Amino acid sequence: MSKKITIIGATGHLGHRVTAKLVAQGAEVTAVVRDPARAKTILPASVRLVQGDVADPASLVTALAGTETLYITLNTESLEVTLPFHSEREGVKNIVAAAQKTGVCHIMQIAGIDFIHPEFSTKGMAYGTNAIRKEGIAAIKDSGIPYTFFYCSVFMDSLPKFLEGEEMAVIGEHVNPIYFTNTTELAALVFNAIDNPAARGKEFAVQGREAMTFAQGSEEFLCHFAPEAQVLKLPFETVRQMGLPEDQAIFFEHLLSFLEQTSEQQVSAETWRILGEPQTTIASFAQELRAEAQPA
Repeated sequence: MSKKITIIGATGHLGHRVTAKLVAQGAEVTAVVRDPARAKTILPASVRLVQGDVADPASLVTALAGTETLYITLNTESLEVTLPFHSEREGVKNIVAAAQKTGVCHIMQIAGIDFIHPEFSTKGMAYGTNAIRKEGIAAIKDSGIPYTFFYCSVFMDSLPKFLEGEEMAVIGEHVNPIYFTNTTELAALVFNAIDNPAARGKEFAVQGREAMTFAQGSEEFLCHFAPEAQVLKLPFETVRQMGLPEDQAIFFEHLLSFLEQTSEQQVSAETWRILGEPQTTIASFAQELRAEAQPA
């Protein structure tokens, strides 16, 4: 019997790869999307698409009909706590209300590892978006629906964003270890959590095996993703010279400042025991992404 899962956020930067990997593992996937025509160009053909918007509670009730297992992968890139709507706050509250009405049996969601391990912050700095997403996380926990949270380290999937031409920019002084993860590993954990009683009521740390600084991880990734390129180390002030819109520059500065002072410890033993151990390295994942980027 195949595993079934409904995903909200399937077309996102991380969501589309997790969705594709779940399909490859044999899961029957339904994606709740705002624009089915656009989603059809992004997701595997076998994914069932239903229209729904996290800002529209009625659409969610319709979209989640028949769902047993729900996976939420949304992302906040704003530090404006006072905005009236955030997908990871009001949006998740709307999802929870619809899930209660439709009889969803299990909700899974991702967030950052710092959410449950604030001690990784060497300067006591809190990641700004946690103040936004915490209400959504609380809504899931208080819903009465069994939950599973995946609290993830830095995703290797994001490293190509820093590559321009034959240079990968590493901005700031990064001297602390990070246990990089990736969407291939996350998809395997999500797959193994479907219909798994041992995963319910759990909050799992998601990390890789290799501890490297952001700069070291970038160099290792680049060696196998674009070996002709090189890492370019730049001062923090570079952010203000990039010509980003003000709100994006503020968010990017905050993200880099947070990464600079974050120092992870390995805390994923329970995750590996219940859901399986990591099978990819930075090198093998970079090679995987490189192969996917090659013309068919």
